[in-house]
Amino acid sequence: MSIRIELVDRSNWEDVINLTVDSSQMNFIESNVCSILESHYVAGWYPIGLYSGEILVGFAMYGCCENDSIWLDRFMIDGRYQGQGFGRSFLVYLLEHIQAQFKIRKILLSFTPENQYARRLYERHGFINTNEVDSKGELIFMYNCSEV
Repeated sequence: MSIRIELVDRSNWEDVINLTVDSSQMNFIESNVCSILESHYVAGWYPIGLYSGEILVGFAMYGCCENDSIWLDRFMIDGRYQGQGFGRSFLVYLLEHIQAQFKIRKILLSFTPENQYARRLYERHGFINTNEVDSKGELIFMYNCSEV
């Protein structure tokens, strides 16, 4: 599986906003449109398309780097490509990419407590529960990075 990421820009934004999660997951994540708008009006966010070869299979957004941490704020695989290992592959790829790009000690993310699939995915890849909840009622998990 040849995977890569590309910043969302004028060449791919329309394709990115057309990605959708499975209908059972709609309440678990903000729309890609909202995320892209946020990245234009709030400094420090990086919206990216997730590609397998030339096929756009997902979207993520990271940023808001403060002190020794950064947020992986959005992470989704289009419903058509779920169950094919892309979530696991891109999560590992993104953890490595973010650590190479920023001198940080931790990567934070949040998700709705009902999203048990996300919880299992993140826990399997080293994220731990901080026992904190964000303003939207989402659980905050943290990944401890290797040496900076």
